[in-house]
Amino acid sequence: MKLLSAAAAAALAMTMAAPAYAAVTVKNTSSGEFTIGVDLGNEEKVETIAAGKEVKVDCPEGCGVTGPWGFSWKVKGDDVISSNGQSLISVQEPSAKK
Repeated sequence: MKLLSAAAAAALAMTMAAPAYAAVTVKNTSSGEFTIGVDLGNEEKVETIAAGKEVKVDCPEGCGVTGPWGFSWKVKGDDVISSNGQSLISVQEPSAKK
């Protein structure tokens, strides 16, 4: 019994000492796949997210995520981004002056 208790105490101590895993989640709520870009500072990668699925990106110190929503978001930790694949930005032409 003491061996089991010592092992459990050691496992608990290791869990408490280990840094928390931080992953940003990007959810695709659309009916089609889309691609996001992830800027980790010294590394960039592209992730394709299938319709109705999500991807987790290891981003403990913060990163930029660019997607079909039309701009980049600075994220970190356990942030969650949901997108239906549509741009969140609308561009309007200036009206012609008469």
